[in-house]
Amino acid sequence: MVNARRRPTGLAAAVAAGLLLGGCGGDDDHDHDESASGQSADAAESDFGHIHGLGVADDVLYVATHYGLFTVAEDQATEVSDDDHDFMGFTVVDTDSFLASGHPNSRTDLPANLGLLESTDGGQTWDEVSLMGEVDFHALDAKHGVVYGFDSATAELMRSDDHEDWERLGQLAMADVAISPEDAESVIVTTEDGPALSADGGAQFDVLDDAPIIMLIDWPQPDQLVGVGPDGAVHRSADGGETWEAGADLDERPQAMTVAPDGEVYVALGQSIVVSTDGGQTFSEFYTW
Repeated sequence: MVNARRRPTGLAAAVAAGLLLGGCGGDDDHDHDESASGQSADAAESDFGHIHGLGVADDVLYVATHYGLFTVAEDQATEVSDDDHDFMGFTVVDTDSFLASGHPNSRTDLPANLGLLESTDGGQTWDEVSLMGEVDFHALDAKHGVVYGFDSATAELMRSDDHEDWERLGQLAMADVAISPEDAESVIVTTEDGPALSADGGAQFDVLDDAPIIMLIDWPQPDQLVGVGPDGAVHRSADGGETWEAGADLDERPQAMTVAPDGEVYVALGQSIVVSTDGGQTFSEFYTW
């Protein structure tokens, strides 16, 4: 069924516990929300706590953090929404359309796991779409109207064609997921054995031969893949993953990564966000805290 270690052992257990992506826990962590909520806006501007996702829409960088969603521009972080959720799996679908999951901070009327959330106004407000109280997606990607998500609690990859009804594709030792810009049935996940590709909508995965170990991955163009390893080594492929070229070495564990529509590569590190304008060959500081 899957040639990428579907059993929830080893890496999958670490992912499910929120270790690989530096994720936050579920029910147990809900107790900390009261103390975090009072400082979310001020504290996040100087220290994001942890960054769970990056995305670019309309030339603006969005940063999904433990203390809410922010935009970063001209050395300033600005809170986007009054919902200061611990946003996980943040994904830009279109200019004003975002998806996310995670946990509430100050919203005591919500369960610990937020399921799938959607914003259609650039992250200012969020609607509860599906799986509220049931699922904590630590990785999401959406293209062609299809969403793939990794449920950290069960270590299962899931798929939805309408954002509401979900198919559980099985347990998989993975960290990140990216959909082909050409075909919703072609999806790649990052595993402890290297990136694994499915051509049948996630039913079967095969690890790509001679590919580097990658933790975070993006698929911005049909043949272009960009990934970052757990050690901060950047890799890119110009032929759909058949061959890979080494890029910069960030020498630090990454927290999140995205490739903007213009090709710029953003990577969140422990105390900074860095950007590359040459496809990941070199990076410069974009924002520090």
